[in-house]
Amino acid sequence: MNVLNTLRLRKVAVHRCFLFAVAFWVAITPLTSSAYKEEKAMGEINVYIVHGFMASPSDHWFQWLKEKLEERGISVKVLELPDSSAPNPIVWQKALYENIDRLNRNTFFVAHSLGCVSLLTYLQENINDKSIGGLILVSGFVSPLPKLPQLNDFVEYQFDFEKIISAVKQRAVIGSPQDSIVPYYLTREVAKNLESNLYSIDDAGHFLADDGYDTFPYLLEILLTMISREPLINSLPDGKNSLELDEKLR
Repeated sequence: MNVLNTLRLRKVAVHRCFLFAVAFWVAITPLTSSAYKEEKAMGEINVYIVHGFMASPSDHWFQWLKEKLEERGISVKVLELPDSSAPNPIVWQKALYENIDRLNRNTFFVAHSLGCVSLLTYLQENINDKSIGGLILVSGFVSPLPKLPQLNDFVEYQFDFEKIISAVKQRAVIGSPQDSIVPYYLTREVAKNLESNLYSIDDAGHFLADDGYDTFPYLLEILLTMISREPLINSLPDGKNSLELDEKLR
């Protein structure tokens, strides 16, 4: 009888342990699942593409770049900014704030023209202590455009470039000496302020579809190099030119 009692007690104890384990698993599973999803989201590479003046997400090379990145499993959003033919800097900042939902070391930005100064404004106000993976600005400017004074409201802003530099470790600026909309010297000024590499492409105009830029392999390769966390060029000695940079890319 003592043996039978002992076996019954063991069986009850095992059963209770099993029930406790099941209850514990049920209790923690939602938390674990939630934490896993958050960790997974943090680990995913995501790219935001910001268009410029009189443009939309379907213009120029934006959708091509999105498709090429998505082929590699990268999450991409081409942000749509309101009334691009008559843009308002406050409205654009609101749109950026509402549509950029991730800012971490796996977040990368590509911006074009007016989208560049808009993005820099957004980052300065929102990065705080965050670290961003990388930033590429195409035909960017932070000073008034001689031919487009209606955009002056976008550049009436004091930038803390040191703050942006500290948060964004990989930075690249692309421009063309033949840009008839954003003078090349203004794009060069952006690169200098951001202590960034400046990639100069001859005869590229303003990098519009009308300039032949419905695709942009050069930019794609720079971005993929950033994403791989192997920056092409950390610092350039004086005298380096766009041809040498192009050879490095290839």
